[in-house]
Amino acid sequence: MTRRPVPVALLAIALLSCSDAPSYAAFVAYDNAHMSAGTGSDAGPVTGEGSTGAETGAEADADTGTSEATGTGGTSDGEGSTVGDAELVPPRILAVDVPATVHLAGPVPLTVTADHATAIRGTLDGVELELFEDQGGGVWVGRAPIFGAVDNGDHVVEVTATNGPLVDAWPAVSFTVKTPAPGGQAWALTAASGVAAGAAVTRDGDLLEVGSFEVDGVLKPSIRKRSRVNGGELWPEETIVLDDREGAAAAVAVAPDGRIWVALNVKGADKKWRPRIVQLDAEGHATGIEVTTEAGPTVRGVAVDAAGIVAVGFAGSGLGDMDVMTWRMLHDGTAMYAAKPWDYVPLVLDPMPHKFDDLAFDVVIVDGAAWVVGASTGKHDGLGYDPTTRGFVVRLDLETGEALGPAAIAVPVNALRNSMFLAGAPHPDGVVVVGNESNDDGTTQMLTLQAFNASNARTYHASEWSAAVAYGTGVAWSAHGTALITAVVHDGQVLRGVLLGRGGPGANFDHLFPGTEPSAATDLALDAYDQVFMVGERTIGGVRLARASRVHQ
Repeated sequence: MTRRPVPVALLAIALLSCSDAPSYAAFVAYDNAHMSAGTGSDAGPVTGEGSTGAETGAEADADTGTSEATGTGGTSDGEGSTVGDAELVPPRILAVDVPATVHLAGPVPLTVTADHATAIRGTLDGVELELFEDQGGGVWVGRAPIFGAVDNGDHVVEVTATNGPLVDAWPAVSFTVKTPAPGGQAWALTAASGVAAGAAVTRDGDLLEVGSFEVDGVLKPSIRKRSRVNGGELWPEETIVLDDREGAAAAVAVAPDGRIWVALNVKGADKKWRPRIVQLDAEGHATGIEVTTEAGPTVRGVAVDAAGIVAVGFAGSGLGDMDVMTWRMLHDGTAMYAAKPWDYVPLVLDPMPHKFDDLAFDVVIVDGAAWVVGASTGKHDGLGYDPTTRGFVVRLDLETGEALGPAAIAVPVNALRNSMFLAGAPHPDGVVVVGNESNDDGTTQMLTLQAFNASNARTYHASEWSAAVAYGTGVAWSAHGTALITAVVHDGQVLRGVLLGRGGPGANFDHLFPGTEPSAATDLALDAYDQVFMVGERTIGGVRLARASRVHQ
């Protein structure tokens, strides 16, 4: 029997199946029914056209160390200065080298050659840059951050050298940024049979892609690392299989020191599914540190802070409903809590617990709290009404797992009384979430983007892309206020993965996966310069292939 393409139906399937099937397979059961049954130096290279700076600046006065064009630097009379018994020699900038034209987002290298300098400072369009690094031999290197098309146009760099109280300034140097428009594809690659389900960015700005990889006809949890420059695989093993059992990785996060945490679900010899939350080193190899888990729950999301990780999922409560489950472990392997339940109880409508089925799909650490996002099914409109599914956000204490207040429950929009929140990300107000909204019979679905603050106020709401199937799978909020959303939508007669940019004129775009066979976009991650890595899958010739790409922003 064909399943109806409705979020509530999908949620019901997940509820019925979570004890004996991985959550990913359960949740996208409709997708699978319509997919093929086949076998199933920077954020990007900076390309410069020539250079500018040294050849255009004023000649430095060899005696005083001041630039003739500015008359600054050294002391007012051109003499040295003393600090204690030591005489300071005036600093002197000899050259400033900046690419004349920058074509890709990333850190633009700024090279300064100077004598007698103890520090080099610079500004980009009047905004202070990080201190330049001393390379030795009078050479200093700094970086100007460029965030892509939002920075297209002319920019000005100003540089000063200091030695104690003495200063030398170089005339302003300009350069031009001319990068591709948002939504354009930098590179895209498919891998061997499997699915890419989660994405994260390493400290070096490369992509970590997790999901499943087919080995001898069986899908197993996997991870691979791709170059930010061209998508090439960077590990000698290329794809690393994380468990010999059947299963899939659902999420990945990178710790401040570069270690990697992966949340996965595997099927044991007893045919029961169990979660694993494992720590890897920066090369993708197990460190031996792993969260203690047991069969039953499903893990869906993981987030890191400086101290450790928090992971979320769901499991049967044993009391007739489903509860959110949370895990917390420190990076050194110290367990804080495991499979700690959270149960939504709407005190005003029904003071009795275990009347709502609650599933967590993602978690975000913001302001020292774990913001858990998911969906809850029950009588949200009162005891006399039929059950509906509503997206929720709840803040939990990181160290205890206790709720820091009541959950924020999505408000219905006209006939779209059902909703689900499937992914979250930090937002200036607190957290931004993405998922979908639908009417009661599921014939209409829309992508939804919403933001909430710590007081449970919804500060942003937008819906679009009305279709038989439409749900967001990943979200990020850029430094310049653009929302980036991965999603799966019914496009004509096929399911299609999409990446949407929503941020006003110049930042709005719809990026669709190519091809006439089904596809899905399952997650995204932004690098330090707001460029988008996206993962998912495509069916080509009846075979489902993991897909990763980088898209300009």
